[in-house]
Amino acid sequence: MPVSLISKNLLYQFQELLEKTENELNIISPFIGTQTANLLADWLIKNPSVVCNIITRFYREDFVERVSSIYGLERLLHANANIYALVDLHSKLYLFDSHSTIIGSANFTKGGFVSNHEICVLMDDEPEIAEKAQEYFYDLLEQIQAAGDKGVVTQEWIDEEKRYVPQLAANQRDKTVTYSNIKKKGVELKKIVHPDLFESILENTYEADEGSNGYWLKFEGTGENRIPNDLNYQQMKGIRNRDLKTTYFPRRPSGIAKDDTLFLTIVSYDEHGQPTPMIVGYAKTEGFNKDNVVDDADIKDAPWKHRFPYYVELTSGKVINAPIKNGIRLVDLYNSIGKAAFPSLRKRNKVSHKTLQSMHFRRSHIRITQEAYNFLMDELNKRFSKYGEINL
Repeated sequence: MPVSLISKNLLYQFQELLEKTENELNIISPFIGTQTANLLADWLIKNPSVVCNIITRFYREDFVERVSSIYGLERLLHANANIYALVDLHSKLYLFDSHSTIIGSANFTKGGFVSNHEICVLMDDEPEIAEKAQEYFYDLLEQIQAAGDKGVVTQEWIDEEKRYVPQLAANQRDKTVTYSNIKKKGVELKKIVHPDLFESILENTYEADEGSNGYWLKFEGTGENRIPNDLNYQQMKGIRNRDLKTTYFPRRPSGIAKDDTLFLTIVSYDEHGQPTPMIVGYAKTEGFNKDNVVDDADIKDAPWKHRFPYYVELTSGKVINAPIKNGIRLVDLYNSIGKAAFPSLRKRNKVSHKTLQSMHFRRSHIRITQEAYNFLMDELNKRFSKYGEINL
């Protein structure tokens, strides 16, 4: 695995990775410096097709103390970067498409990238690790976006700070007066204990070391819009105007390769009306490639594709010829084999049932083990014999 420690020349590494970036650049950094912002803004202007999302802090004190630059933020905003503000942010993360990730101590400033004593980990050309980091980023971003405009940095925000910061900075020179600038903007999120990002990446490394297979749970539907359980898979696809042999994702499913097996898991209800994901069949795939993205015409024809713009085509497979409620409850997989369901949990000594049930939260897909594959195939074959099958 091409993993390296970077303690110098981080700016050079960043620029090198930028040149390989074609679609998306995601950054988490509490502080944004003028020089680094100008460098990135120049690059974004030359590469307008690249989407850039930045999560940062928006504290007046930071601007007054010049540890973060309001002018740098303005330059990035004018270069069409999407900038979001989060209170109490401390993480630093840099994501380049689906190929490379930088995690470490360095803020996106000249000090962080050039002059300070910093250390970062670069994981280059590691799409599965990048996918883990993207999940972390988008989980945070979706929570910020759910708060509405409260977390979106605008020109109005910047103009307000430009009015106050210069005078406040000048006042700071009077050493006989203690100043405090407590003005903050951004979303305040509840402190939820998430798995550490490094831990998640290490778990992903265990997964690779043990010989990653190509078995996945692929979820269709969402918790806020569960699919009725009295439909079979084919009916569900027809009513929702979905292609029977295509499945969609909110983010690039870069880990899914040709001939991988997706277990089709519907976010619905069991036969007792309890909300739970239900596994109704499986399919082989063509894998994901960078061209598997919808275009504007697709979105105009089917607006839901704006939320789920990436897709994988299914080559073969089958589902039960019965309503969704007759499928396999995901909780039955957890009850039967426990932590052995997921490669990322196998190294842990103890895993609570609550942890198992949260594994699929906010996920479009998740890798499973050989044991999980065997259990699901056995259970599906019983249902194929009982209800019949629909070939995909």
